[in-house]
Amino acid sequence: MDNKIRPLLKLTNSIYRCTQVYIDKKFEKFNLTIGTYPYILVLNKNGGISQNEISRELNVDKAMSARTVKKLIELGYIRKEENQEDTRAYKLYITDKAKNIIPELIEILDGWADILVQGNDKETIETSLDFLESVLENGKRYRKKCCERMKSIE
Repeated sequence: MDNKIRPLLKLTNSIYRCTQVYIDKKFEKFNLTIGTYPYILVLNKNGGISQNEISRELNVDKAMSARTVKKLIELGYIRKEENQEDTRAYKLYITDKAKNIIPELIEILDGWADILVQGNDKETIETSLDFLESVLENGKRYRKKCCERMKSIE
């Protein structure tokens, strides 16, 4: 691959860092961060899923999910219920406290997205999104392959 594509790594990392600063500042009043709010949004759409399912949905490891879910329970944004079909797992749900802030979270996220894409036409944005989705799928596929290889070594 041509080295001209290498800036993609720097650009995506820099965009993420800018996003992290913006989101962390805006979500500070909720005691949420860029790493915690996605759990609330996932559970808003998929109430009753397990911690492992959230890990897969957000593409994060189980240990990270465990820490984040614990924190969100302590903050009163998530509650867990015993799963009758699988007593080793819990079903997770958002609380009324979380439901009440979701509109504001979405407004903040939409505002940031608007800031990021200003000055670009719809076609450029759509093409860029298609490209980045493809890049992400390649990354997920590679990560899955590496994880499977590591399990076979153990």
